Amino acid sequence: MHCSVARPWAALVALSTLLPPGLAAQYPDARLVPRGVLRIAFEPVYFSYGERFDVDGNVEPLGTDFSDDVAGVRLTPTMWSPQDAIGSIIGDAGYTINAGVFRTTLDADIRRFPLNLDFGISRRLTLSASIPLVSTRVQVNFVVDTTGSDMGVNLVSTGQEEAVRDLLLELEAGAALVESQIAAGAYGCPASQLCADAQDLVSRTRMLTGDLVVLTGVFPQGGVNDNLPPFTPRTSSTAGQAVLAAVEGAKAELESFGATPLTGSLPLPDAPVDAATFHNTLTAAGFGYTADSLAFVKYHLKLGDAEVGLRWGALQGENLRAVLTGTVRLPTGTRDLPENFVDIGSGDRQTDVALGAEAVWQPGSVLALAARASYTMQLGDNLPRRITSHTRPIAIAATQQDVGRNLGDVFEAGLYPALRLSRSFVAYGSVYYYYKNTDRFSLTGPFSLPDDQLPTAIEDLEFETGMRSLSFGAGLHYYADRGAGGPSLPIEAGIDYRTAFQGSGGLTPKATRLTFYLRLYWRLFGERERPEPEQPATPDQQ
Repeated sequence: MHCSVARPWAALVALSTLLPPGLAAQYPDARLVPRGVLRIAFEPVYFSYGERFDVDGNVEPLGTDFSDDVAGVRLTPTMWSPQDAIGSIIGDAGYTINAGVFRTTLDADIRRFPLNLDFGISRRLTLSASIPLVSTRVQVNFVVDTTGSDMGVNLVSTGQEEAVRDLLLELEAGAALVESQIAAGAYGCPASQLCADAQDLVSRTRMLTGDLVVLTGVFPQGGVNDNLPPFTPRTSSTAGQAVLAAVEGAKAELESFGATPLTGSLPLPDAPVDAATFHNTLTAAGFGYTADSLAFVKYHLKLGDAEVGLRWGALQGENLRAVLTGTVRLPTGTRDLPENFVDIGSGDRQTDVALGAEAVWQPGSVLALAARASYTMQLGDNLPRRITSHTRPIAIAATQQDVGRNLGDVFEAGLYPALRLSRSFVAYGSVYYYYKNTDRFSLTGPFSLPDDQLPTAIEDLEFETGMRSLSFGAGLHYYADRGAGGPSLPIEAGIDYRTAFQGSGGLTPKATRLTFYLRLYWRLFGERERPEPEQPATPDQQ
């Protein structure tokens, strides 16, 4: 489960990318491949999750970051400055936008089909390699409940740009006329109350004009904001009524001070934001996101992060076996896309070095105890990311930057109490602990955002990227190295099931993992080692 935020995670954020490691998938029998023998294994892994553990260990839906009871600037960061502009226009500094209730359900799964090869170099040394093909899928259900919504689509995006510009130019012309009259000594200037009222009107009109520019994204002298605000208040909303009242009030005051009658009006939407409107905000040119919609994502088989390694048999007795392992994970996979907020890559595409050990103790003919532990050093790399926290998963294209990334190192440990059902069959339970340190990111070049954007920093990518989980599971392991004619090359098969019951960190998936495996052996060179004469099997070994 080597992870990056995603993507966001992606996340996902996630969803960031979450991939099961090549190691630690089954019962650790701590055996080596005989010298001169090639083992070919087919070991498909199904890894799924629809929930995660928050920082306090509580279980929450995987789509939490994309959901909100009052959808505001957290999910539409380009509404940060327009929200302030609305508050300034209506005289409510604490105003917050409400685009409705956003509900996003995410269910993710990863299907890994590795071709695992192991070759016995000597009696105590085995060379291993894994070439995985990976299929990822994220099921997305995004719905908007418009109850309580005060936002609709910005009509500038539907052809009302000139109507807004005409209003802005009229307001500025009225303010300029009153200002010229003040300079000419009208309104009892410079000492009368009427003069002070006229000066205040000019100041307030120009402030209103500036706020309308921010709210609509239209510039009086031509053009629109590169990151056009996607929403404005609806005509029927309280905020919309207050904005319209402020505009009409300014027009009436200017006319009362001698301005030519102002006929322009502010076009505001009637319909609320719905799912289609929000998806259009993400995908359409002009809003600044240049992203994919929150929709079903499936990638067909792609190459994952391949692995090469060595296994050294420290102990290879009949009742006690121990193996030390070293693995290098190669950057051959495909990363998640910065512009897709919910997809999952086929790998981290950076180099890992993993050191581990596994052991099996069989004190008798019935009981056994196996254990495994590994420590993975995840080395640094550079990659493009949209700089944001997973709690603000939707980011504009301007936040995308090449960054230096160093994923947190990983420690894993598992304990497998086992019952030997026969000479070849073992049934076991498992307790598995997973820990990943916090990811670290750094800028590889200058980074700045427009002043009207929700503030963000490189540290946001590191937020809640540490993970802890405790999983329980069970499985069956089959290992047969004797045929009707006596000792033979082994055949292995099995099934392993594991699911997370406890965890913390903020992005830790509450994941279920199912693995099947079949391993076949072929002798490439050398002669079969002659075994020691075997004692007759006792009844409980039959």
